[in-house]
Amino acid sequence: MKKIDQLMAELGFNKNAPDSVKEAFIKHLIKVSEGVNVVTPSEKREMAQHPEKIVQFKLPEQMSFGFADEKSTRPTRPKTG
Repeated sequence: MKKIDQLMAELGFNKNAPDSVKEAFIKHLIKVSEGVNVVTPSEKREMAQHPEKIVQFKLPEQMSFGFADEKSTRPTRPKTG
């Protein structure tokens, strides 16, 4: 099995490229092959240094409009027949 630096060299990556470029490429490979989002070491450092920038997503909530409690305001039709 090849190491990641060997694979990157075979793909033409510059050995002196910034670490962020290397991390982005590896993150992309993992997402494409496994379908999983990963957090890179530089992203972890950024989150540790600036926790106020982290966005917390709320879980979806079931909406309720209370239609069962309301009386019908639909006009009634006279019966024909």
